[in-house]
Amino acid sequence: MRIASLAITGFRNLERVDLDCAAGLNLLIGPNASGKTSLLEAVYFLGRGRSFRTRQPRELIQTGAAAFRVTAALVDGRGRRVPVGVERDARESTVRIGGAPTRSLAELARQTPVLLLNPDSHRLLEDGPKQRRRFMDWGLFHAEPGFLDAWRRYGAALRHRNAALRTQAAHRVVDAWDGELSAAAERLDRLRETFCEALGAVLRPLSGSTLGTEAVQVDYRRGWPLEPPERDFASWLRGGRDRDRQQGHTRLGPHRADFTVRVADRPSAEALSRGQQKLLVIALVLAQAELYRRRVGDACILLIDDLPAELDSANRARVTQALAELDAQLFATAIEPGLLDAGPWRETRIFQLARGAISVVP
Repeated sequence: MRIASLAITGFRNLERVDLDCAAGLNLLIGPNASGKTSLLEAVYFLGRGRSFRTRQPRELIQTGAAAFRVTAALVDGRGRRVPVGVERDARESTVRIGGAPTRSLAELARQTPVLLLNPDSHRLLEDGPKQRRRFMDWGLFHAEPGFLDAWRRYGAALRHRNAALRTQAAHRVVDAWDGELSAAAERLDRLRETFCEALGAVLRPLSGSTLGTEAVQVDYRRGWPLEPPERDFASWLRGGRDRDRQQGHTRLGPHRADFTVRVADRPSAEALSRGQQKLLVIALVLAQAELYRRRVGDACILLIDDLPAELDSANRARVTQALAELDAQLFATAIEPGLLDAGPWRETRIFQLARGAISVVP
């Protein structure tokens, strides 16, 4: 999917936005606090139903406005046009797809596949496993029709089992949830393992382009012990039930899943400098975008905030070339147009922002 046109009202400091967007690079230029990141945030909300800057949606609503609205005309790889939109007031979101209202944020996310690279993206490697589970699950959500059902089944069964553990329910009650939990866990585990294998294969050439080495591997961690191999998840649940009761929650399972990236057979934190780790994260996000294209057969939308400030000129040129070679629509910010070379893209539009107002640069 690509955004052909974008309209935003009532969002943060932005004046009314009406843009015709390029299928390739859309470069947003302007000084700090001009609204560049806010525009990316609005597109991100359209694709994720949440912000990457705040957990409080009311903070996104412009002072004096009752709600904000973000709408877009999306075009898929076959030229099919789909209007989508989300409106958010202080209490709830209203979603429309193809002109019809829906309560499904998941369907909105499926229509608007958005990936983000910003100064906080290094947290993908540095923070705990929750960030990396989200990364895996975004790819699976868009590529595997059965993923969302398995993910929801597992989450519901986990909540019920944890409640039974906390209330010291009878073993037969926990047994009932163990069966449901195990079935969903095995499905999730297979999907995530397959995803990480595919991610590693796509990551290697991209890390060669950005990081300068293809000696990278992605190691999947399922969330419970691998040994002994004949012991399945259900037996781990039964064997650990007494400790689970003591602690009041299920200690093992896909909710503890993770992946690590090794470089030259060493943990990335040991093998790479801080700057090189940023390049590895960029390669991971580009690999996610490439996997989406291969599995869905269409492009996704990349939001890149302040890339020039994160990289020196040589690395910026390498990353820019890798981005241009990727089949994706790009919305990128920069303080000045010369900081990001638009030359490698066949189609480019440049927009100037100043105090929330936006204009097209001829």
